Amino acid sequence: MFTLPLDTLLFFVATSPFAGWAAGRVRRPSLSGAYAASGLAVALWALYGLYGEAASAPVYPPQAGFFSASLRIDMLSVFMASIFMGLGLAVTVYSVKYMERDTGQPLYYTLLLAMISGMVGTVFAGDLFTLFVFWELMCISSYVLVAFRNYQWEPVEASMKYLIMGSAGSATALLGMSFLYGMSGTLSFQGLAAALGHAEPDAWLHLASVLILTGFGVKTAIVPLHTWLPDAHSAAPSSISAMLSGAVIGCGVYALCRVGFAAFTAIQGQWLGALVVLSVLTMFAGNILPLLQTDLKRVLAYSSVAHIGYMLAGLSLGTQIGLTGALMHIFNHALMKGAAFLCAGAIIYRLETRQMDGMAGIGRRMPVTAIAFSISLLALIGLPPLNGFMSELAIVTAAFESGLAWLGVAVVLNSILSAGYYLRILRVIIQPVRSESVEGAGEAPAAMLIPACALVALIVAFGIWPDPVMAFAQQSAAALLAIIGGR
Repeated sequence: MFTLPLDTLLFFVATSPFAGWAAGRVRRPSLSGAYAASGLAVALWALYGLYGEAASAPVYPPQAGFFSASLRIDMLSVFMASIFMGLGLAVTVYSVKYMERDTGQPLYYTLLLAMISGMVGTVFAGDLFTLFVFWELMCISSYVLVAFRNYQWEPVEASMKYLIMGSAGSATALLGMSFLYGMSGTLSFQGLAAALGHAEPDAWLHLASVLILTGFGVKTAIVPLHTWLPDAHSAAPSSISAMLSGAVIGCGVYALCRVGFAAFTAIQGQWLGALVVLSVLTMFAGNILPLLQTDLKRVLAYSSVAHIGYMLAGLSLGTQIGLTGALMHIFNHALMKGAAFLCAGAIIYRLETRQMDGMAGIGRRMPVTAIAFSISLLALIGLPPLNGFMSELAIVTAAFESGLAWLGVAVVLNSILSAGYYLRILRVIIQPVRSESVEGAGEAPAAMLIPACALVALIVAFGIWPDPVMAFAQQSAAALLAIIGGR
């Protein structure tokens, strides 16, 4: 079955509450986490089986349902789904130990699976209606997960801000979709490309593009629509912060790619031009704002904004090599930021503080965590031979080849600028111990170290040997551009 990865996830979403109830009966709440992890492992196996089918041509499962909702699974869908489920599996394994102090674990894992299902359904969608339904599943789940520790005021406040801005963004995107339907008479991506690809640009098409960019731009955290992100990512459990930074905002970039290249070919110059401007604003804001931050997770959250700017820079070029670089960076950023947040969560798990002033010398007491954290931060700077360097190099190269050398220079300058706050974190880790809490800290539990170190191993491996990721990204970029050609 072509929909087996998504079907598997939805099945485990529906059955996780029962698994949690059974785990509670035997007083082993961690079993609900093991059940969720097994579901993601099965879904990943099913996705691997789908890879060969989607490599040759897009897969169209039979339409079904009252609304004739459709799925269209191509290499881009498989590429993005592999990111979401792979990072989701690492986060789920990590959460088994990390969330052991919290109550309501069955709800946590059910929501986590629902969020991942929403993201996978979004990238599997073949039309705007299906995309929006799964988009909302992802959004609603993420709102609740940010406020999961609702006995504290900060997560509730951050979640409410996230909810208000996210809901406004979804409503704005929905209005843009309605305009596209009114102009084309269809919601399918192929139908939009055929109907609007050679349409005469008018005010309605431009208005739809502004609404789509604004609506999806909120979830993507494009400046100036990013203000929810630092609060939500820092207040959420660190495992959820890893998903929000590594996967959810990447899903927003995907939505902009899919809808933009399907519906706005007729105004591609203006559409991509707007993305160029927004990419520069986003990367500079994301690298300047964290320079004076003292909250570790808040610094990492702002850096996600900067990396969204890099992704938009590749997307705004509109070429296959530019899209390849952007997609590579989505993949690499998921590994880098996922590992960084998991390592930061391990430190916070031991010290129970997010303030960097209270972490001085923690690397001397948590050496494995510190090494993994350091590698992820160096990769985020873009240092070779780590994976972040390869994807940023692809974006810079594409910018020069497209005649936008200044955009490539902006990416390089921002990579240098980002070193200011990443190296500050490294200095905090390796300096002498200054507090009793750090002096008494021990290494993170193995169940938390294993997934973080696995992500770090991939950071190093795909930095030294980037060919598999680059080839996968090239096929995905070709699948995205093929919609314009009517495939």
